[in-house]
Amino acid sequence: MAQQADGTARRGRGRPPRLSRDQIVRAAAELAAREPGVVLTIKRVAEAVDSAPMALYRYFPDRDDLLQAVADRIIADAEHTEPPGDTWQDQLRAWMHTSRERLRPYRQLLSYMAATEQPAWVPALVTLTRVLRPLRLGEDELALAVTLVCSTVIGHAVYETHRRPAEQKMAGLREALALRPQEEQEAVAPLLPRLPDAQRRLYDVVVDRTIAAVEALATG
Repeated sequence: MAQQADGTARRGRGRPPRLSRDQIVRAAAELAAREPGVVLTIKRVAEAVDSAPMALYRYFPDRDDLLQAVADRIIADAEHTEPPGDTWQDQLRAWMHTSRERLRPYRQLLSYMAATEQPAWVPALVTLTRVLRPLRLGEDELALAVTLVCSTVIGHAVYETHRRPAEQKMAGLREALALRPQEEQEAVAPLLPRLPDAQRRLYDVVVDRTIAAVEALATG
């Protein structure tokens, strides 16, 4: 079925349009937010818009195209208000933590967010440009700083959502360590009970190191 300029399927004579590309994307984004554990298949999204799966293929050639559109929408629709903080460092730290929390529910969409079309990131670029304004970075340095911050946030979100639960990871490490020489066991054993806490602290360290790297761009 042909589409009109607004993405709505061109209707037959006397038949009102039922779907548009925008309606499908919004419904899929709402489903992803409401039920993070639900796999966004063409069939599942079709059910969410009360339609047949084949109808969605009129708007999206495949599932990847649909998920990319959903990822773009989630990024573009994210509220990018001025982050709190008295200094740019505090504001950047708040932005990075808030952004990570927004991304975490969308495990299956993170790879698509990393590959998103540039326009979807415009609100984030505007916010980060304002936050980093006090540094008076040159255009090249500012572009590098923004890229560093965005890639760090989404990269860590991907890492967090794909790593195994701490209990499973620790059990696997203990089993593997038990097969190593005694000297290695004695060297590594004290670290094992501390790893879960290190995991919880990791993102704070990542954020602090990222801020330090941005500061270095201003003084380098």
